[in-house]
Amino acid sequence: MKDWKVLLQQAEAKATAALEVDSVEEREKLNADAEALITEAQSIKASLDIQERLKKAVLPADLPTGDETGEAEPEPTKAFEPFYQLRYGTESEEIKAVLADVHGPDYRQQRYEKQLDFAKYLRTPNDPRIGKWGRTFLWTPETVKMALEEGQDVRGMKTVMVSAVDELGGYLVPEDFRNEIIQRLPALSVMRPLCRVVSTSRDKVSFPKITGGDGQYRSAVRVTWVDETPTAGTAATSYTVGMESISVHTGMAETYISRNHVEDAAFNIVAWLAEEFAMAKAGDENYQLIRGDGNGKPQGILAGAQTLSSTDISSTNSGSNSGLNTGDEIITMEFALDAQYRQNARWLAAKAFYRDARKLKTGDGEYIWERDYQAGTPAKLLGYPVLESENVPAHTTQNNYSALFGDFYRAYWIVDRVGMSVERYLTGSEARVNQVMYIARFRTGGQCVAGWAIAALKTSA
Repeated sequence: MKDWKVLLQQAEAKATAALEVDSVEEREKLNADAEALITEAQSIKASLDIQERLKKAVLPADLPTGDETGEAEPEPTKAFEPFYQLRYGTESEEIKAVLADVHGPDYRQQRYEKQLDFAKYLRTPNDPRIGKWGRTFLWTPETVKMALEEGQDVRGMKTVMVSAVDELGGYLVPEDFRNEIIQRLPALSVMRPLCRVVSTSRDKVSFPKITGGDGQYRSAVRVTWVDETPTAGTAATSYTVGMESISVHTGMAETYISRNHVEDAAFNIVAWLAEEFAMAKAGDENYQLIRGDGNGKPQGILAGAQTLSSTDISSTNSGSNSGLNTGDEIITMEFALDAQYRQNARWLAAKAFYRDARKLKTGDGEYIWERDYQAGTPAKLLGYPVLESENVPAHTTQNNYSALFGDFYRAYWIVDRVGMSVERYLTGSEARVNQVMYIARFRTGGQCVAGWAIAALKTSA
């Protein structure tokens, strides 16, 4: 198999030669040869499973990692094109036009240089080669598409670039790094895979909320059948619309790395930080989305252990002040939801709740919860999937909401805002223990927007 790097060097030589010839035909031939070599190099690179490696780490070992601190700078013209193609593929003409308008025609090279610059900052923040990129927000094809779908124009995107720099200190990370953390969260989180996740370039998401609905209708609009001479006003409706807003809040996560690892070129510091920050964010996010009070942070389904965040959430009393009673409360909770919300419903509670539910028996001594222990079969309660989270309050404490049941995708929205920063600290206290501290700042919001799709079990007083 040919060396893809050699092919790229040959392509560059062809393109350079094309600039020096006078013949139009010869110039076109040289450019065509260069394009063919680039295409072949990309094909070979793909065959080496680069795409799979890109999923596992922010920057693969043979793409820029910032470890070249003791070597000469690679010429961007030799690397940024294949780097961009492998990471983003070929974007549409509309996306290309927007990126060129927002960042200039060299937006691909800017993206490559920012990735390289970020990795250098993580190791040596005072490196003189680190330039403007730490305070520069660069849109990716994915975030441009998202912004366009939100109704943003180029002027609005440039405003977002300014606000992203103004609102967060430290090094404004490449959007790829933020996306890498977000992509890891569903595997580490209970709530995020269940809920609707929305990305935004704004500090608040607002959307219309239709009111006047009930178990059958989603709004106040009703269908009326009339005969040939209908009574006046028979088909009248009272369609009403309100506004729901979800604010985006700033969170912080910190971690420490041995200075020996930071100085070790073989240590993939970018991928390690992405993993650590994703773990920390997932743990805290689960708590906030379930029971956050909404004060400067996401508002959970429960506003604390003993308060529902929405009056639309159905509440069922357990009938016992020390745990589960007879199991009737579980059945009552199931039918607290209308049929359309039970189709995609699931249970969410702490493991102790399921333990005690599993022990409930009929008068004949038969277990109420017939669990399937076959390998690979997910646990179900009353035929609905079971999910565990220790962030759900204990069912043995009076007045706690100890179990949730419902369609979480319809009920709860998570909002992720573009823009994230990382700061590197090496003060006297860190230096004495041979460590470097990194702090990530990110922005996330969350709110229950359709409480009627959720039911909660309350332990009796």
